[in-house]
Amino acid sequence: MITRFALTLTLLLMACAIASAQPQAKGTYKFTLGDNNAKHVEFDAQGREGGGASGTLFVSDEATIVYHDVDGDGSPEEKYTGYSMLVAFDDMTVDKNQAVMQGVVRDSTIPFLVGQRVLLTVEDNGNNEREPDRLTWGVYKPIERNWIPSDAEWKDDPGVGLRWWATDAERKDDVGYEMPREDKISIKSFTLSAYLFVDTNDGVGDIIVRP
Repeated sequence: MITRFALTLTLLLMACAIASAQPQAKGTYKFTLGDNNAKHVEFDAQGREGGGASGTLFVSDEATIVYHDVDGDGSPEEKYTGYSMLVAFDDMTVDKNQAVMQGVVRDSTIPFLVGQRVLLTVEDNGNNEREPDRLTWGVYKPIERNWIPSDAEWKDDPGVGLRWWATDAERKDDVGYEMPREDKISIKSFTLSAYLFVDTNDGVGDIIVRP
């Protein structure tokens, strides 16, 4: 009986160790952008063994949002006094103290946001008294591409379907990305250095990133 209990305890500890080895990112953050309208972000993401992630993101903003039909798809122009949205994460990547999470809007007070892709990027700077944590996010409409680029002068263009790796020849540290790029916005769409974090002087909260 004692041997069986010890074996069970060992298996439980191993399972916890495996779970804790997966990347994690979580936190809460409240701030304004000079408009005196409070913005609140709360998230919790957990990497999965074998790839992918789970977790949620909640965003609320008291600012007035005016939606314009910039894509010309016939969507009506709407005005919203504040909004909120709930995002379900499905993947994430962590590099040292930074993390990028991707997901889909599952619920929102702005109906047309539901189903759109979201990228949340955060930076954990430890002691916030010395250097505050940082974050930014973006909401992206799904890209619907129903055409394949090819050379019009070739009946059977041999380049169709080929993929290659694009890098900056002047930067040895540029990891680059695969081309052609995926239509779906994901954690691979941008490099970490490409994100512009929210510029605020009154951010309150704490962000934790664990590789």
